[in-house]
Amino acid sequence: MKKTNLGILFGLSTYLCWGFLSLFWKLLAGVNAYNTLSYRILFTSLTMLVYMIFSGRSKVYKEELSSLFKNPKAALSMLFASLLISINWLVYIYAVGHGQATEASLGYYIMPLVSVGLSLIFLRESLNNAVRLAILVAGIGVLVLVINTGNLPLVSLALALSFGLYGLVKKSVSLSSDVAMLVESLIILPFALIYLLFFAKEGMHDYNSLENSLLVLSGAVTAIPLLFFAEALKRAPLNLIGFIQYINPTIQLAIAVLVFQEGITAGELKGFIFIWSAIAIFVIGQLLEMRKRSS
Repeated sequence: MKKTNLGILFGLSTYLCWGFLSLFWKLLAGVNAYNTLSYRILFTSLTMLVYMIFSGRSKVYKEELSSLFKNPKAALSMLFASLLISINWLVYIYAVGHGQATEASLGYYIMPLVSVGLSLIFLRESLNNAVRLAILVAGIGVLVLVINTGNLPLVSLALALSFGLYGLVKKSVSLSSDVAMLVESLIILPFALIYLLFFAKEGMHDYNSLENSLLVLSGAVTAIPLLFFAEALKRAPLNLIGFIQYINPTIQLAIAVLVFQEGITAGELKGFIFIWSAIAIFVIGQLLEMRKRSS
């Protein structure tokens, strides 16, 4: 029980970190989104290299990296995973910096349902009726958003699809979370460096001391929640960790409305109601499934 409680504590820490992350990226709104992404990749790589050196897991890193290099399929999967997580990071940074934090929170509300839908399509996993209904209701919610606002919620869909596909791709790779994060950041690092050296119109010398400090900290801000998440999954059942994941977008939405003063239109609210209903159906279905297994 103590182990499970510690896992839940790590999970809560993860989702609280991710929930308040929009405040961090908002402070970097004056920095070009491509620059922010590139520095995030650079400092995440450096953070994970430092972690590798001091973690005492050099043997694990050596074995897993050696195994990855001998498996071209797994290496290709990691390449795709790196591209997908980079897209996810870029869209989120752009959304928060351009007054679309509400749409970003919606993306993380529907992300678990997108992941489930992808598993149904690509992995042929069997789903209970509650999950199928939840996906249908969420789809109706997106349609309602389009009809009432006249716009497809591209930010929401891009965030949900990129992270959902990221999880799907990584299903075929068996790497420890810290090793995977190091590999992902190092794969995309050359592209980030090429952009910063040859295409970026401004450098760190053009930013103020706060922005520079935040860019340096972006590596740790990226790495720490992911490492907490890995520890949570080791100690607590996935379904328990899954139930508390909605803390993240709820905090994001509250910050978007109360702090960033973005507001929600009547048309958006109608779509949100369908999506929140889908989440309620999903969670209730999971609870009933757990009850059935334990009896």
